[in-house]
Amino acid sequence: MKGYFSLVLHTHMPYVRKNGTWPVGEDWLLRAMSQVYMPLLESLDRLKDEGLASCIALTLTPVLCEQLADPYIHERFIAHLRTMAEHTAGDIRDFEYFGDDERRAMAEEYRRRFEKMLGDFLAIDQDITGALRSFEQQGLIETIASCATHAFLPAQRSERTVRYQVASGIESHRRHMGVDPKGFWIPECAYRDGLEKTLEAEGVLYFIADPSAAREIPSTCPYQVGDSSVAVLLRSDRAHDNVWDERSGYPSDALYMDTTRYYHGSGMHYWKVTGADVTIDEKAVYEREAAVARALDHSRHFIGDVSSEISESPSCPGGARPLILASYDTELFGHGWQEGIYWLEVTLRSLAASESISLTTPTGYLEENPPGNATRLMSTSWGTNRDHSTWLNPETEWMWVELGRSQERLFALLEKHGGSDDPEVARALKQAAREVLLLESSDWPYMVAKDRAKKYATQRFSTHLERFRQIAEAVEGGRTDREIDNLSEIEETDRIFSELDLGFISTGDPHDGEGS
Repeated sequence: MKGYFSLVLHTHMPYVRKNGTWPVGEDWLLRAMSQVYMPLLESLDRLKDEGLASCIALTLTPVLCEQLADPYIHERFIAHLRTMAEHTAGDIRDFEYFGDDERRAMAEEYRRRFEKMLGDFLAIDQDITGALRSFEQQGLIETIASCATHAFLPAQRSERTVRYQVASGIESHRRHMGVDPKGFWIPECAYRDGLEKTLEAEGVLYFIADPSAAREIPSTCPYQVGDSSVAVLLRSDRAHDNVWDERSGYPSDALYMDTTRYYHGSGMHYWKVTGADVTIDEKAVYEREAAVARALDHSRHFIGDVSSEISESPSCPGGARPLILASYDTELFGHGWQEGIYWLEVTLRSLAASESISLTTPTGYLEENPPGNATRLMSTSWGTNRDHSTWLNPETEWMWVELGRSQERLFALLEKHGGSDDPEVARALKQAAREVLLLESSDWPYMVAKDRAKKYATQRFSTHLERFRQIAEAVEGGRTDREIDNLSEIEETDRIFSELDLGFISTGDPHDGEGS
């Protein structure tokens, strides 16, 4: 055995419940559930039945878990699956009329898939997180915690905010997954100096960072961070580029399904990528068998490259064997890359049978290969240019100014009114804290900077800001005795972290530890 391989999928969705529907909003989450999360559960179930163990690690952000556990989202997903089955039935009629046998067969498969998925969702009691919890209990997967609302930590102005995001996120993970998480995913892989001490205080054993945070050391070895007991594992750039690179990554292959062209009836995909310079109207009809064969080719290539990277890795301090840690956004698989779930399954199955590469989880690797040396990390990210510019730039500067003001105002509210025995004050303060947590999401500045649903992201940030201001003004003015305008409506819309513990944020100096 030459070394180890660990796959880490980062599973995240910003809070969209009752905050818009289409094309972004709830539809974004419902499509992720149907295209990614449910197919992934089906794939994991097959691997479990084949006897695989410790084959994958999944980050599950608290803001996503809160939505997946919500009965309202369950109802919306059931309705979504029924609607899509009806829409694809309409596609079948269209293609029959046109005499298009190829696309008619695809539409029939789509309809069967939605009907089966509805039965599967009901069979797991509408509980996706519960199904993942069961897989973890059986030793198939490891789940990893993350910040409460996926905050970009290097930009936070105070350590109190960082502690709040981390502690609230870990507590939410315990509640939803029923385990004390050993690992932690830093949003955007954006390390902040001293973060390891915060994680150590919460019982975390390791976190994952971008290799740019430690350019002078091999990314295939484990290290302790500073003088803490917390280990860092570094992502593999080679494994990342094989899958994620816009021009050469596997999903760009001409035989794979094109996910940019939609059929007007259902919004489903019936075409293949065809070629890099092929226009939307010139896309050829998708061929499933050819795409599956290409996924097998790419799986063989990936495993071969993992083996090569292990062989080329220098010796690790303390005798640890090299680890190739591949990490991706879960939502790429099945959504951006329709064949991605199948590719994952065959790759994991092949690695599990390998004699030279040991398939493991991060915790499993560290148990057998404890860090032999300590290192210090730089604050980078896995974003464009490996820096902070995707989130911190002139176009998003106003967001960070308003967020900083809101955070300080919340601290002041908690210090002045946190000890009140008036239940209406406590209720208002909790909702004010929820609005600030939602403001802190890294998704809003990312979407603005990348011009991806920019209008929606700006509107969401501004809406949470206005809701917070409305509540704060009422508390500051003593108008909390059922006089806060629309508080019940705000609570119903932004119903997140029902068991929010203000103790995580109620103490400390709001100006300590200035961020970058």
